[in-house]
Amino acid sequence: MSDRLTGRVVIVTGGARGLGRAYADRLTAAGATVCVVDVERGAPYEADVTSADAVDAVVAAVLDRHGRIDGLVNNAGGAMLPSAPFDSFSRAEWSRVVDVNLTGQWVCAAAVAPAMRAAGYGKIVNVSSTVVAKGGPVGLSPYIAAKAGVVGLTRALARELGPAGIRVNAIAPGYIPVDTPKAVHSPAAAAALEERVAAEQCLPLVGKPSDLAPVVEFLCSADSDFVTGQVLNVDGGWVHG
Repeated sequence: MSDRLTGRVVIVTGGARGLGRAYADRLTAAGATVCVVDVERGAPYEADVTSADAVDAVVAAVLDRHGRIDGLVNNAGGAMLPSAPFDSFSRAEWSRVVDVNLTGQWVCAAAVAPAMRAAGYGKIVNVSSTVVAKGGPVGLSPYIAAKAGVVGLTRALARELGPAGIRVNAIAPGYIPVDTPKAVHSPAAAAALEERVAAEQCLPLVGKPSDLAPVVEFLCSADSDFVTGQVLNVDGGWVHG
């Protein structure tokens, strides 16, 4: 394990469990001071990323304690709903998925930008999804639309924040099975999806959180200082396949 993030302070949203936990653990192992933000009670920094006031309070607390913010991993999100036809979702259901997966990333980026601008340096890593390129699985239209928005947000922020020394990139994970409090698919459907996706990939392997975390570390480190506005597919070649 490297120590290339020693001395850096990185906020990871949705970092209490699942993929966010894997990112936080990897960044900590690389030497970073990681500040985990999550809506779960008992999280080190408890906040709903869709609330600007709550996120601003977290950023203020991190700056008060550590004096700097070098990185932000915008991981909070999720499909949050069982799959269903696109025209069966209520407006409230649609808005909630878009708010958590897209608007929350904008809220968090806006909150950390002043500190990064003042430092003349920063790394923002947004989390999109390979489903944007695939347009499926069918039944997750709010999630797919929101994650497509993350791609546009990433490119816009890279252009706008680049002159201030802030790099903005995104990762697009493939299908990575993780334990979640609310399953989108039944166990049988999830197993079938896992098998089908692996068969469609260039690498017929089931993805793991540990396949994604090193890429997040790279994008948070100085090794990626000439990389911005990019979306890195980490999917075993699912899109290519």
